[in-house]
Amino acid sequence: MMSVIENCLVAVVVFALFTSTAMAEEAVAERSFGNPKMTLVNETEMKGRKVLRYEHESIPEWGYAQPQEDYFYLLPLAGKPENQPLHVVLHSAGHSGDAVLRDAFGHPDWFHYAGLEDHSVLYLDCRKNKNDWWWGAHEIKRGEGKFDTGYCPTEKRVLTTIEWAITSCKADRNRVYLSGISMGGSGSLGIGMCRGDIFAAVNVAVPAGVNHIKARMFNQKVPDPPVLVNFSAPNDGWCRGQEELVNAFRQDKYPLIFAWGPYGHQSSVAQYHPAALSFPWRSIRRDAAYPVFSNCSTDQKFPAFKNALGGDPVGQIGALLRWTNISDQEDKFEIDLHLVNEADLKPAVEIPTSAQTDVSLRRLQRFKTEPGKAYAWSFLPKGKALQSGKAIADSAGLLTIEKLSITGEPARLTINRQGL
Repeated sequence: MMSVIENCLVAVVVFALFTSTAMAEEAVAERSFGNPKMTLVNETEMKGRKVLRYEHESIPEWGYAQPQEDYFYLLPLAGKPENQPLHVVLHSAGHSGDAVLRDAFGHPDWFHYAGLEDHSVLYLDCRKNKNDWWWGAHEIKRGEGKFDTGYCPTEKRVLTTIEWAITSCKADRNRVYLSGISMGGSGSLGIGMCRGDIFAAVNVAVPAGVNHIKARMFNQKVPDPPVLVNFSAPNDGWCRGQEELVNAFRQDKYPLIFAWGPYGHQSSVAQYHPAALSFPWRSIRRDAAYPVFSNCSTDQKFPAFKNALGGDPVGQIGALLRWTNISDQEDKFEIDLHLVNEADLKPAVEIPTSAQTDVSLRRLQRFKTEPGKAYAWSFLPKGKALQSGKAIADSAGLLTIEKLSITGEPARLTINRQGL
């Protein structure tokens, strides 16, 4: 039986979690596990930002075989303003909580490590205690099914610390972001992508494998996951399995902005497609709808590791498309869709003048769609003929509008509950 403190940290959401029927039937998904004492042990300053080091002991609720001590760094905003974003960072195998903090300030262009000035930033560690290695993915594998229906200790520690940081910073729960490189990319995929109730968006660079996300998300329905931005290199051995991720996201109509090229296992992603680099992932809100673009004519073919599938040696999926939410009401939903402006890209690259794509709508707020129900829609690109019709929500209630013609000029997609 959970304690009063634990119950206070339970977020009530309808969220099908993990693979088993038992977990799928759960009506609650826990954001936190227990109430560890986080002790502030050091306060410093780096380039004008306050840096707080906290240490804590493990607690029984996490389920570690042996007690352990951990630490993390929190960079709060000056003046402790409320309702501001929080960026959570998971380090690579070659780093630690200490090392990733140094790199964040040494390489401000590594946005997977470096937080924005108006974001609080949380740097976690999984190097000090090797049982936590690969942010729990190794423990899940060793468990041989033990964690199929629940989190492993590392995941519980990470989620508990994130919840503590959100509460401590009085952060905006609709603007919590997760990112990581390599092993941290693997952890960000596995811990973050099945938790659309916590994270607005996830961004990963050269993620080291897909085993973690495969255990937590593939072959199951996860309602409205975070928007994912993913950079991967087909000449990087850790790229193996990324084609499984692409296929799973395409099949389930999950949000994916994906870019690749022969750039190896490097921390910097500066060489990747500039439309993916400029994608505004840290402006996405958890309380706002987003479109999922699929079967897009401007998407390229991911070749997989060592060009195993053939395809484009350099390319992108979904990176050229942008949107602006207009209205989300009970009787009508409106969103503007357009291609990215090539003048806004650095370096500038040529962008197609038009694209044809299917659009699925996720994270709808007030406009709710029901399985099997038809909805009227209209779409009017500038200088082109009006597109209109009706679309039927699938068995999960997901509504998809097919073959929209999108240009560089914003065009409004309108969905009506009435008018069929």
